Amino acid sequence: KGVIKEVEDMVDLPFLHEAAILYNLKARHVKGKPYTRTGDIVIAVNPYQWMNELYSQERRNLYANTLVWDGRDEEVDPRSSVEPHVYETSSLAYRGLAMEGRDQSVLVSGESGAGKTETVKILMSHLASVQSGVQSSSFKEDGAAAAAIGATQHNSHSPIVQRVLDSNPLLEAFGNAKTVRNDNSSRFGKYIQLQFDAEDPTHAAFSGKNMPSCILAGSNCEVYLLEKSRVVGHEEEKRTYHIFYQLLGAPEETKIEIWSGLEDTDMESFNYVGWTDTEVIEGKTDAERFQLTVDALALVGVEGESLKTLFRAICIVMQLGNLVFEPHADDEEKSDITSTEELEALAELMGVPEEDIKNSLTLRTVRARNEEYKVPLKSVQAKDSCDAFAKEIYAKAFLWLVRTINTATCAENNYDRKLSNFAIIGLLDIFGFESFDVNRFEQLCINYANEKLQQKFTQDIFRSVQAEYEFEGIELGEIKYDDNVDVLNLVEGRMGLVAVLNEECVRPKGNDTAFVNKIIAMNKDAGCLIAEKAFHDYEFGIKHYAGAVVYDATNFVTKNMDNLPRDLQDCALKSSNDIVSMEVRSSHQSTAGVKTGGRRKRPTTTGKEKRAPSRKGSLVQETVCTKFRSQLTTLMENLGETRSRYIRCIKPNALKKPRLMQHLSTIEQLRCAGVVAAVTISRSAFPNRLEHEILLDRFKSLFNIHHHSLDIDASKEDTLKEVDELLTPALQPLEVRKDGEVAKAFVIGKTRTYFRAGALEFLEAERLKGLSNWATQIQRIVRGYVAHVKYHRIRQGTIRIQSLVRRIISLERFRLVIRSCIILQCWMRRRIAISELIRRREAYKATLIQTHWRMAVAITALKRSRKAAVQIQAIARGAIQRPKYLADIKEKREEAKLENQLKALQRKLDEAEARRIEAEEKAKLAEEEALKQPPPEAKDVPEESAPVPPKPAASGEGASVPRTTASTGNSVGIPAPVVGQLTAQQQTLMDESGKMLEYLRKEVFKLRSQNTQLRTDFDLLKENNQRLMDANASAGASFAALNQHAKQLNKTNVKLVTEISNFKQQIHRLNMTQVELKEELKMKQAAYVAEVHSRLEYQKTMIKIVDSVQERCRDTRLVEDVLTWSDECEAVYTHNSGGGYEEQDSHFESNTLAEMASPQRQTQSTGFSGRIKSFFG
Repeated sequence: KGVIKEVEDMVDLPFLHEAAILYNLKARHVKGKPYTRTGDIVIAVNPYQWMNELYSQERRNLYANTLVWDGRDEEVDPRSSVEPHVYETSSLAYRGLAMEGRDQSVLVSGESGAGKTETVKILMSHLASVQSGVQSSSFKEDGAAAAAIGATQHNSHSPIVQRVLDSNPLLEAFGNAKTVRNDNSSRFGKYIQLQFDAEDPTHAAFSGKNMPSCILAGSNCEVYLLEKSRVVGHEEEKRTYHIFYQLLGAPEETKIEIWSGLEDTDMESFNYVGWTDTEVIEGKTDAERFQLTVDALALVGVEGESLKTLFRAICIVMQLGNLVFEPHADDEEKSDITSTEELEALAELMGVPEEDIKNSLTLRTVRARNEEYKVPLKSVQAKDSCDAFAKEIYAKAFLWLVRTINTATCAENNYDRKLSNFAIIGLLDIFGFESFDVNRFEQLCINYANEKLQQKFTQDIFRSVQAEYEFEGIELGEIKYDDNVDVLNLVEGRMGLVAVLNEECVRPKGNDTAFVNKIIAMNKDAGCLIAEKAFHDYEFGIKHYAGAVVYDATNFVTKNMDNLPRDLQDCALKSSNDIVSMEVRSSHQSTAGVKTGGRRKRPTTTGKEKRAPSRKGSLVQETVCTKFRSQLTTLMENLGETRSRYIRCIKPNALKKPRLMQHLSTIEQLRCAGVVAAVTISRSAFPNRLEHEILLDRFKSLFNIHHHSLDIDASKEDTLKEVDELLTPALQPLEVRKDGEVAKAFVIGKTRTYFRAGALEFLEAERLKGLSNWATQIQRIVRGYVAHVKYHRIRQGTIRIQSLVRRIISLERFRLVIRSCIILQCWMRRRIAISELIRRREAYKATLIQTHWRMAVAITALKRSRKAAVQIQAIARGAIQRPKYLADIKEKREEAKLENQLKALQRKLDEAEARRIEAEEKAKLAEEEALKQPPPEAKDVPEESAPVPPKPAASGEGASVPRTTASTGNSVGIPAPVVGQLTAQQQTLMDESGKMLEYLRKEVFKLRSQNTQLRTDFDLLKENNQRLMDANASAGASFAALNQHAKQLNKTNVKLVTEISNFKQQIHRLNMTQVELKEELKMKQAAYVAEVHSRLEYQKTMIKIVDSVQERCRDTRLVEDVLTWSDECEAVYTHNSGGGYEEQDSHFESNTLAEMASPQRQTQSTGFSGRIKSFFG
């Protein structure tokens, strides 16, 4: 029917081409069947999801019991009873090791992201469970790790098994990284040799055992081609090795314990690491994987100081990337390290002086004859040297880790039985064929390794075909298949790529262009070498088994040498880090596993052993190609001694989605994996094959009409006979006569029939011819039936068309009537709508008029209300301000009256002073005239005219001047007035002044007493205030102590929380009291400031009084007394000010202010001002 039948073994496909292989894989992949068989090869398509039913304990037991422990019928392939699976490969490898006593190997290959590493882990876990013996299928345990659990249930050496199984995740942490195609891609190749304690088959047979026992005793691992360039740089969408991110994602205390420089650092703190958007890989973060890595390291003995040393070596690599190289300020041919802080951190980390590190990175020692020269490096060269140093340190740390793992897992050191030889099942996880847009040195090495493996793969497939033909009982003739010997000769021959590249490395001026020119000139006859004119001088191509690849030879010579300069080696030897110093001292070897001379005996070397430093010069050191070729040679020798089985991993799509297959990329992987070539070889002699039952069922139409019917339950011999009777006449035209013998176009085997080229196609053609005759008869009947049905359909269709036409005509008429009605309705609705529109417009206009009228009325009312409110406010403000105004006028009048009185008093004082002066002048003139006249005789002087003696003053304060009266006769002169004589008015003024001074003296005494009382009260207030401040400070200290005590008690007793809350409430109340006291102090301070201002005004008034007295009073005693009183008042005020009124108690300040504001005090002040007015008025 044109549908390809899905098969489990693609050898059973009836037609061989790439499309059939591709669509068979796709059909199984879509159904959730990732595994397909091609002879002895298992093709594993990555499902991108974990399928529990595929890896359950029941499924493991099924394959182990079916393929290993159950008795095998040699006539039937046991694989026919189970579906393809990697468990099939591991079970057959275990059975081959136990029964045949021959070492086994499983070669897993595929591109990045195809699932090689996961497949190897599944194989290891199943091998660990197979050794347990016959298992019951009732035990259910899902997950890949359940195989290890099942194994350890019956294995007394479970720690060894656990270390073997945990070694893979440990290598993933240090050797895997994220690529564009895969988040957990292995960037190195590894060959894991599982070591078994195998029982001799003969001894097992004598013991009555059907299957000899094989116990997993240990493992040994060899690694190949670690991608060191990823350490110093990677693209933005990629990542460097997982261990860097795991270390930076570790807890801060762990990072600080490893190295203090890791504190508060992240991925962006180190240039070699950089930012990444991928934090979760396979469901776990880097921080979670760090703990798993530490636990796995502890399992293999790396813990404590050795763990710290390993991680510090990783830190050295990261710190080297932070060094910044710039041209020297004085000479651009030299370089200098400008990042001094990073250099100091690196020196502290390595335990090497800064100057030694700087010289080793910026200088290069050149030896010429017996002399040495220090040649400075440019900044770019120094940076390359730094990168090379970092790559070398990481590579050595990785090799040290692999050796440590080998030491912890090898059977020689850990198995309780000391055996000379151990049986081996090798698991090879190696990079697949690579072809990119730009292919460099790494791709050449990888493809070279794949060519070697393809050669063995082809030879093994040929042997499997030979075994199949022998099983079917068919003679095997000459089989032709494509061989890749020419490609291997081109790579590793005497004049091949490796030899020419090594020669360029030795030559003083060797370069990449000369290398390309030489290989083209020396191998121009090689058909697999591509040298086109369009190529650059550094490009060449090779026709590999998987397709042509063009290589870019840039830096081939540099990468092939890969030797660390002597200066950097010396710097590393000075390091206090054991891994850096000891590993760099060792010779440059690419593999970590110890090479063995024999097939079984593989002694290991522990990480503590020291190697002697190499004394060879750089010119005779092994190159990368040479070392890799020797590794491959040793690997192929080891694989050649084993029975190899193959698993080809396929990446179905680049989107990493389950059950989706992209055709182009998948078919390209099938070509690179050699699957098409394997099928071609297996079907080279007989390209087509069919099982007997399928053959008879498909071509039974070729039997003669009178031939008997097929017997389904026929025996095997009858089936073979029927096949021969069917095919002999059908394929007779294809028989070939040679040397008198007839060569038929088919051969009948035990289970299948094999066809030569073109035979199956001929059978198909004959089958089609026979079926064509029957088809013609069937077509005649079918066509008649179809025509009859067509006529009835046409008749029914005509009737339907007629009814439809009538319906359309009636419908058109109906629609015409409807349209007319609609037009009338529209006209009527229009008239009604116009009337409604006119009515609504009138209503709208009326509404506008009403709105404007209401607005006018409301505005008028608003204006009236506003005017009335303004008048009311004016009257209210007048009523409020009028009493204040009258009071101000009254006060102004009193001030004016007092001012007038002062002016009148001043005027009177001026007039009195003027009269006094005039009187004194007249007295002086009279005295002078009296002295000029002669004194009258006594006798002539009448008795009445005698001078009257002066009377003493009643006041006792001075004598009054005697008065003289003028004589009434012939007196010759007028008696002169006595000097110092005062008038009655002056005497009155003096008496008033005396009274005023007396009153002032009393007032001063009273104020002094009050001031003394105020000072006493202030001191008391100050003392109380100080006590309050001390109490406040004590309360604050108590609060702090209580708070601290509460914190301590809270850790031990939760019950004290209630008491602490009570204390806090008390403290809050104290704080509130303190705030209130502060507010009260502020208020009383303001009152005190007002009092001070009043005192200042009093002082100014006193100064004015004293100045007025000094200017207007001529009594010196009075002036001196007033000045004395003024000085005393000033001294008292100054003393009070110096004592600090601000420190007095606010309570007594308030009392003093209240006393001063009392009516009595006001009365006294009023009386005093009145007396002053009376004094001057």
